[in-house]
Amino acid sequence: MAYIDEMREVAVPALEVQAAHQRLAQWGGHKDKVLAISVIGDSYSAGQDFYLNQLTQRLAREFGFAGPGYVGFNHGAALGGTNIKYTRSSEKYFGGDWDVSSLGQASPDSRTITGHAGAYLEVDSNETAAIDTSISQARLLYLGNGKANELRYRWGSSDPWRSLTLAGQGVQAVQLADVPAGAAWALRLEVVEGAPTLFGLWMSNDRGGIRVSKLAASGAASADFYKSDGQWQVQWKAVVAKIPADAYLIMLGGNDQGFGVKPKDYLERMKGLARMIREVHPMASINVIMRQDTTRSSAYPMSDYAQVLEPWARSQNIAYASLQCTFGPDFKRYASNGPTPMIGPDNIHPIPASGGRLIADFFYRLIVDGAPGPRSECGAALK
Repeated sequence: MAYIDEMREVAVPALEVQAAHQRLAQWGGHKDKVLAISVIGDSYSAGQDFYLNQLTQRLAREFGFAGPGYVGFNHGAALGGTNIKYTRSSEKYFGGDWDVSSLGQASPDSRTITGHAGAYLEVDSNETAAIDTSISQARLLYLGNGKANELRYRWGSSDPWRSLTLAGQGVQAVQLADVPAGAAWALRLEVVEGAPTLFGLWMSNDRGGIRVSKLAASGAASADFYKSDGQWQVQWKAVVAKIPADAYLIMLGGNDQGFGVKPKDYLERMKGLARMIREVHPMASINVIMRQDTTRSSAYPMSDYAQVLEPWARSQNIAYASLQCTFGPDFKRYASNGPTPMIGPDNIHPIPASGGRLIADFFYRLIVDGAPGPRSECGAALK
């Protein structure tokens, strides 16, 4: 087995950072380039059926598919449900004696899982015309407890088991061997001995294109992705450093609104999150996106969060965009009982075929064309 060294932090001036659309514009006819995108968010992003699967499929069709990226053991992959299948809600993919942590852990998708003897999980591939699911490497990310924990794994039901020892202290990554050559595989991991704590997998192929890593958690707020505790930050940065990223798309705030978090407290956590990202991936562009309002009752409208987030983001060379501009100013119009329904009956989540499709198109344009400027017509109209 091959253990992966820690990534060193490098200070780089923010002005040297290229946005995603600038990187894509430089590709030209090259087919070997990769744009690695990490998506941080709540259930809008964690539930890939809302928009993230549509977005990833569209980008892959146009620019190529460079592999699944991060497949967290909380919510799985960006292409979950269609091409990279894993879910904790099905015994086919997740069973036995697992302890699932609460939200807010120093983990890419805010949770960890700790297994005991007999616990198992499975991640399956499903190739389609647009997505070739063959991979060239797979790394298991875990939190070492200073003891030797024994796992076994195989890439298919007819393949032999391979033993895997998870050793060390703190954040670790280990390369999985015998990656299959074809697109059809079903990776099964089982705990044999000990109590290993796992984050997820990072997977890639040898082709160029888009690679989207889903670092999102249902129910998460800004406080789940940033804490002032120094040890928490050290662990979060150590594991996120093992997930290559050229661009971050961050859409948090919906659950802050639901929990009644004050906008100034939300802003401080967003500042902390951006600071950690820049320490780990200084060359990655950061994009913060404000979600649209809904008819849900709340102490603060989303515009209150936007009023503190936008000026700070622009002052830090962080791209800012608002979904309110895409949905329009009248949230009653796109409510579930409105004339153009785009939000479901829970008054929170988008209807995949309408609101989800609109969000996917919004993110596509953000990645391909770039964020609008501060004096955009929409921004002026909403102030």
